[in-house]
Amino acid sequence: MNNSQNFPVVMLPGFLCDPRLWGEVQKSLHLEGEVHLVDFKHCKSLQDMVGQLEKMDSPRFHIVGFSMGGYIAQLFATQFPERVVSLTLVAVNVGALSEREQASRLKLAGMLANVQYKGMNEKEALRFIHSSSAQNPHVVQTIVEMSRSYTSEMYITQMHATLHRQNLSDKVAQLSFPVLIVAGKDDQVVRLPALQSLHEDVPRSKMLILENCGHYVPLEKPNELAKALNEFVNNQEA
Repeated sequence: MNNSQNFPVVMLPGFLCDPRLWGEVQKSLHLEGEVHLVDFKHCKSLQDMVGQLEKMDSPRFHIVGFSMGGYIAQLFATQFPERVVSLTLVAVNVGALSEREQASRLKLAGMLANVQYKGMNEKEALRFIHSSSAQNPHVVQTIVEMSRSYTSEMYITQMHATLHRQNLSDKVAQLSFPVLIVAGKDDQVVRLPALQSLHEDVPRSKMLILENCGHYVPLEKPNELAKALNEFVNNQEA
């Protein structure tokens, strides 16, 4: 009997996100293992973020990471592969941030050092999602409300913690457990070709491309993502 379903599933949010990101996905999950929703909001460093996984009671578990959370998932998986049953990367950045992107983030962080961050407004949120998702108030409002729960200090700390990212593609390719890569076809933050390249580089990977979907996959396509997780997680060998 395949009992891998009994392993917990740990879900990691992205930058300026929190457990609300997974709300609709969780409603459609049918897994025997317990689901843990991690919040990085109060972490003070990259090691604090990885530490959220290190202190999990279960010796082994499935990891699902969205965007920045996908980077943390890769970092943990390459450091502690013996603790990972499977890895799901949702709209995750591939490789290190460019110097231009780093400079842009540092500039914004410098501005926020002197003013209070007030979160995204609806217009800003629309830049990250597909036009069809813009018609769904739940998608837009959740993005806005999650971001508004961050202070300037939280924003700056989280940004600095993940600014100098390693390119972990080669290390992920050497892992022995299965990897699921999920992409929004119309994601303007993480371009589809980058994720397709990652899929080609990782021998034990599967890929799911979601049509009419931008960057916020868990909010834009929760049912489709949950279905993919149900199939992927429940079909792993213990």
